[in-house]
Amino acid sequence: MASRSRSREPLPVDLDVPPVVADMPTFETRADTDIFHILNDERPRSLSPQSSTRAARVPWYKTPSPIWLLPGVLLAAILMGATIAPRTELYIKLACNEIHPEYLLVPPPPLALIDIGEPLPPTPDTPIYVPPPASPGKPSISIPGPNKMCSTDPKVLGAVAKLSTAMTTSMGILSCLTTGAWSQLSDRVGRARVLSLAALGVLFTDLVLILVAFYADALPGGYRFLIVGSVIDGALGGWTTASAISHAYVSDTVDPNARSRIFSFFIGSMFVGMAAGPTLGALLIRHTNDLLSIFYIGAALHAINAILCTLVLPESLTEKERLAAKERYSASQPEHLGLLSRLWGMVTTFSRPLVIFLPKGRNWNLTLIGVAYGSAMLNMGSYAFKFQYAIATFEWGTTELGYWMSIVGITRSVHLVVLLPLFIKLLHVVYDRIGGRTSSQLDLLVARLSLVAEVLGYILCAVIVDPLTFVLATCWLALGGGFSPSVQSLALALCQDQEKDAAKPSNNADYGSTMGDRDQDRASSPATPASQTGRLFGALSVLQSLTSQIIGPSMFGAVFVNTIGVAPRAIFWTSAGCIGVSLLALSMVRLKAGTEGAREEEGDEESRLLG
Repeated sequence: MASRSRSREPLPVDLDVPPVVADMPTFETRADTDIFHILNDERPRSLSPQSSTRAARVPWYKTPSPIWLLPGVLLAAILMGATIAPRTELYIKLACNEIHPEYLLVPPPPLALIDIGEPLPPTPDTPIYVPPPASPGKPSISIPGPNKMCSTDPKVLGAVAKLSTAMTTSMGILSCLTTGAWSQLSDRVGRARVLSLAALGVLFTDLVLILVAFYADALPGGYRFLIVGSVIDGALGGWTTASAISHAYVSDTVDPNARSRIFSFFIGSMFVGMAAGPTLGALLIRHTNDLLSIFYIGAALHAINAILCTLVLPESLTEKERLAAKERYSASQPEHLGLLSRLWGMVTTFSRPLVIFLPKGRNWNLTLIGVAYGSAMLNMGSYAFKFQYAIATFEWGTTELGYWMSIVGITRSVHLVVLLPLFIKLLHVVYDRIGGRTSSQLDLLVARLSLVAEVLGYILCAVIVDPLTFVLATCWLALGGGFSPSVQSLALALCQDQEKDAAKPSNNADYGSTMGDRDQDRASSPATPASQTGRLFGALSVLQSLTSQIIGPSMFGAVFVNTIGVAPRAIFWTSAGCIGVSLLALSMVRLKAGTEGAREEEGDEESRLLG
């Protein structure tokens, strides 16, 4: 992928533009150097024949690009969607085996009561003999789904709810404790290595689930041993770390004008996978009659993904940048710390990225961005309860629920992959012609419009009772999908502006820059430093983990349990309130004219994604 040169001097017409990896910022090696001095560094990039030749010699398979991440993102989304239903059924079956083992050992009725040659009565409660499960030393080959008695038993469902809550909470807490540390570690050792560790966490979850499915009776805690998989996944960062590092990788390799559209494209790809996954998983399980078949495939693919991230994925950070990050990290660490102090420091590292949201003087923009993002992410903890609402209110079964999820997923993916990128590009074209708007201001506009659409969608869901209208209203909610990519791009630009303003006096002294050089500085300054990118997306991931995996499920669960009998649609009013708070916070963000992070002069190098 090529990027336009940020040099002051015009490039010769016949000179090849070096890849973006060769145009990354240069860090000083002094431990006490301000790491953000590169934002104001007006020194032109070297365009010597030697550097250009070295950049040109980099083969395509060693050039970092967001395209490298796309297959992994799509595959992970497909597997996530494909395992939702079988995972729930497997939890029910495992809990039922322990709570009601008699459901699996109902003796056959006397032969005298059954007319040989006639089929069994087609009633769901007809007792049918099921062979006892195999001993721990001889596990069964396949595991079919649970029977109707298990699926409708209140004790079993309650046990499954407790198990799911424990797994989600443990993984969420550990993700909060580790995501910031993993994100900052990626600045020192590279994005690819940390991504491979996150893939290993998902792999361990699959392996633990397969182990428990066969040997639950022999493992400590029985089926509750599944929590161990969530603990391992959370300790390795979970999907929040994978998301943070992926966003940092994209930010390392694309220009600011392209960020929000690339983020939208990736999020849309995830929803494409989430829409296709349930159907593919159902077809596979129907063909094999084995709940574990999809987990065998998932474990194999996650193992391959971890290997590819380690050996194939091109690193987006140069060796010089990683070395500079290591030196800054070593300089910031106190000396003569004991083992316990170092461990405690690792545990508390999760809160350090959140410092980035603290107000800088009278500038509260990043603080308001954090409030808006956290409030909107609370809704991610409500999905399970909204599924239960649809089942209870409209009497939907698994088939209807699957159709609904697929329709919503396809609608959201089409919006994020096609409609939103085209809309953003159209805004850029319009405002480039009339002037007066920067990329950051356009990101803010898209984020606000997305929240307005989402508030209206939740209000519609809260006042309607017709199933068809409910489906249409939930499809309308797809228009709110532009909030996350736009606000992430905006946060990155604001972060760059704040650090540039803070570093301006020292950099003016070092490099002799003047206010008259502001336009040239825009053209020559690189994207946000790698260390700042890791901190920002680490903070966003910690915030998302806190709200969507810990606070959100608890809050929406309490609302659902206490209102399902009297006001079942209160959960949608709660969602509308969360989005309203987010919209209020975002409406108070004020951008200064000529925002540096916008880089409106820079070209759009990812426009070919749109054809």
